[in-house]
This record gives sequence, structure tokens and C-alpha cells, in this order.
Amino acid sequence: MPRYDYRCQYCNFPFEIRMSMSEYSEGASPECSACGSEETERSFGPVNVIFGSGGGGGSAAACGPSGFS
Repeated sequence: MPRYDYRCQYCNFPFEIRMSMSEYSEGASPECSACGSEETERSFGPVNVIFGSGGGGGSAAACGPSGFS
């Protein structure tokens, strides 16, 4: 089952939750695990990108807020 990252809009607490893709596509909104608020929003972090081709000599870089400028 996929893992989704969320942040509470009320207390700003980041948390992750596992839910099926069908639940997510139906718009399920989880409760904050810290305060119980239903005011949560999906958050996105950096994504790892692998450069190179199959030979194992590629290098990895993070793209996102702390990645490339």
C-alpha cells in the first residue's frame, strides 16, 4: 500500500499515512496524528533522480526545495 506525506494545517505537524490508491483517488482526508484535526494537506518532498544507465556508475541527486538551484 502506498505511503503519503501530509501536514496538518492546524498544528503544522508532518505525518505519513498508508492508504490504498482507491481511497486516495476518492479524496480521503486523514486526521492529524498529533491533534486529530481533519484540516490536513498532502505535502511533497524532494525526489531522488538517478543519472546514468544501468552500469552502476550513475550519480544520484535530489530535486526539490533543497536540490538544484
